[in-house]
Amino acid sequence: MTISDIPQEENPQRRHLGRASADSFGLYHDMIRSSGAATYLLGDKFEATIAAHHFGRLTLFDRQVIGADHRRKLAHIRRDGFEHYYLQVSRSGRIVSGRPGEERRLAPGDAILFDATQPMRSIVDDGDIVTIILARDQVEAAAPGVRRLHGSILPRGETGSLGQAVLSFIRCASSFPETSAAGVGHVITSMLSQIQGRSDAAYSDAVGETNLELSRRLRAEIFIDNNLAEDLNSDVVARSIGVSRSSLYRAMQAVGGVETVVKRRRAARLRLLISRQDKTTSIGSFVEKVGFSNINHGSRAFKEIYGHSPDQFRAALRADAISAANTLHSDRMRDWYSTMNV
Repeated sequence: MTISDIPQEENPQRRHLGRASADSFGLYHDMIRSSGAATYLLGDKFEATIAAHHFGRLTLFDRQVIGADHRRKLAHIRRDGFEHYYLQVSRSGRIVSGRPGEERRLAPGDAILFDATQPMRSIVDDGDIVTIILARDQVEAAAPGVRRLHGSILPRGETGSLGQAVLSFIRCASSFPETSAAGVGHVITSMLSQIQGRSDAAYSDAVGETNLELSRRLRAEIFIDNNLAEDLNSDVVARSIGVSRSSLYRAMQAVGGVETVVKRRRAARLRLLISRQDKTTSIGSFVEKVGFSNINHGSRAFKEIYGHSPDQFRAALRADAISAANTLHSDRMRDWYSTMNV
């Protein structure tokens, strides 16, 4: 069966928490708490959009978050007894994750594995993230030694990147029947089984950038995020952050280059603007605001990254707004995590 053969399922459960809402961070905090973690504000800006696809003992979360620090501490572990695994995958943006005190910056497509029985921290300044939650018994049946990979950025192997596989699944998740979700879980656990046998050097190679390159990349990403509406290219970015074009090339090579980063960040900002449910502004106006040259260019980039067009995304949001059944809330998430940990 191919993805195109799968019958359409109901819409995912979503929630947009806008910066204008006084209780937006409180709602987000409660939802994250139901997963067994605490959340803290980063600075004075916060916004989040969350879509969830739940299939029994496998759950996918698709989030865009601005300004949140997520921590799972020993007190949370003792309190809830959760034992699931979860993969966090960066689609784009500025995200730092790992064991507390050993956090690393994620590049687009990077996957980092967490074991809910151990502490973790994930800091999202402005990021586009996919998380897949997996039952412990299913993971360890295929990869019994995977616990040692907690907090590690997983290497990209001969069979392909686990992060890219997860991003492919999320693009099609709204059309998965529950029977196909078991196949997704099998693919993920099989790839983890292959990864767990790698040497420690493989994990160092996965994050093999120098501190200087990381610093330059961060400066470039911040400049890009703050200037999406401008005409951005390698020369402009290099000149603006005070480095040579060749130095910028080396710093951005790990994330696909300047043009790729600009495209991802413009698409992410476009999705965030549409999520705010401004009914009076056209998609074309949003596309122009985030710097795409025209609506066709913006729509192609958006569909390439998210699996549907901006118009389809807006239509789905409007349909969800009518149905309370498709509103994501903490009680529903708590039930999902309880199911995951039986």
